[in-house]
Amino acid sequence: MEETKLRILELYSGIGGMHYAAELANIGAEVVFSVDINTSANEVYRHNFKQTNQQSRNIESLSANEINKLKPNVIMMSPPCQPFTRVGLKLDVEDSRCSSFLHLLDVLPHLETVSLVLMENVVGFETSEMRNAFTKALKSCGFYFQEFLLSPVSLQIPNSRNRYYLIAKKFTNFAFGTETDIMTAFPSNSCDITIPVGQKTLEPYLEKNFADEELARYLLPAKTLMKYWRILDVRQRSDISSCCFTKAYTHYAEGTGSVLQHDSNESFQEKFADFEKDGNVAHLEPLQLRYFTPREIANLMGFPAHFSFPENTSLRTRYRLLGNSLNVLVVSSLLKILLK
Repeated sequence: MEETKLRILELYSGIGGMHYAAELANIGAEVVFSVDINTSANEVYRHNFKQTNQQSRNIESLSANEINKLKPNVIMMSPPCQPFTRVGLKLDVEDSRCSSFLHLLDVLPHLETVSLVLMENVVGFETSEMRNAFTKALKSCGFYFQEFLLSPVSLQIPNSRNRYYLIAKKFTNFAFGTETDIMTAFPSNSCDITIPVGQKTLEPYLEKNFADEELARYLLPAKTLMKYWRILDVRQRSDISSCCFTKAYTHYAEGTGSVLQHDSNESFQEKFADFEKDGNVAHLEPLQLRYFTPREIANLMGFPAHFSFPENTSLRTRYRLLGNSLNVLVVSSLLKILLK
């Protein structure tokens, strides 16, 4: 007799990070329905998951009756983070972008088959009114939950992306932590679960054999180097960390992600010392300072090698969509813990 597959409802699906996490977790699950309002993200999702029922629509249009017909066991979701970000207005539940999430909380008590929930958001969500409403709704429906603040660094992945996560299951408590604690590491008693570990340096995540014209596409313009050289976060191939890549990467210089010294044979210190003497940006050219490519960022975020963008997706859109996505390995590990 064939084993029944877990049925996943994927909300705010983006470019499919949650779907890839479920595949990586190898838990015998199927994404039965996926929904997002972002048309660019949906194009990428459908390009990679041609067999999935993926719809471009507002989650507020989903009724309990429609969801119950799908018979999902698991809800995986990454709701809009803008109401809670450090650079946003922090309007919280008053932000119109929370309306779909609030609708979901109204629907939750009427969902007949959902017994597991995994949710991702930005740091800051844990102190929000939206979080309080979410956990209150979960409790009233008989869910136990555990919250985390985790970065891929905890899996030895050389990229910082600290995020809020919540996992919840119905009628069964977790064997670790308490609902009053936000855990900042994977629980030690999950050691019987195989949690993937990354490559410690940046080198294995980088693309190989750049053609000259391809490299030129990613080199930092001279005017960017002249204006922002003091605040650039320059990384070497041998480094064991990199800054979080945001949706504004390559568009803004400060706080949007690291850049790479492509030619590791040149001395970073010497070239910058020469540049500081006379301000001639030509001193920096041998370093070949460049942006990380979308493929490299996808690698650091745990997307598999077969993940790709449609050819007509612009470079800026690729960066924006990746910046809005999540780390597949972290979510996959939490999903395995949730199902333990």
